[in-house]
Amino acid sequence: MTAPKSPENHSSENTFCNYILIFFVCALIGWLWEVVLFLFKTGGFVNRGVLHGPWLPIYGCGGLGIVLLLRRFKKHPIVVFFIAALGCGLLEYFTGWYLETFKHLRWWNYSAEFLNLHGRICLGSVTAFGLCGLAMIYLLYPNLIKLFNLLKLRPKKILCFALVVFFCADFIYSSDVPNTGEGITNEITHLQTAE
Repeated sequence: MTAPKSPENHSSENTFCNYILIFFVCALIGWLWEVVLFLFKTGGFVNRGVLHGPWLPIYGCGGLGIVLLLRRFKKHPIVVFFIAALGCGLLEYFTGWYLETFKHLRWWNYSAEFLNLHGRICLGSVTAFGLCGLAMIYLLYPNLIKLFNLLKLRPKKILCFALVVFFCADFIYSSDVPNTGEGITNEITHLQTAE
């Protein structure tokens, strides 16, 4: 599949729309990943994440961050792996810290995992982020761009606008009423004082 040769494919508006779509594709993939994992663990569907919609913004931010920061290192897969692992690990750690500190809830807990740090990240999750960084740079991003460039700019802009509006509405609502419950969160009774 090759993208049509069109001047609009190289416009700044088109590039910006592509970045928005990459965010949402990664946020959706993250949500699907979490839901399917939980389904296999428990046999039940749980809408994972802080927000109520089918997206996990931490995955969207991680995927978009990988694209923006690491495309220039495409010839160096080891660099891509380690920077993706480090960057996404930091994102997950500080997101976990923020949610625990200000929402007094924990959406994930790696305390039982090997080489974890305060239960917010572990060796396994950070390694997975590095591998996902490689997949993003070498497989997903190039194919997504080809796919996105098949869309005309006007419908692409409408799609992006609609996604952003729904996401912002969900974000505002979830700021007051986060998605919680069994299989989603655990209450934090106290934070570790040794952090």
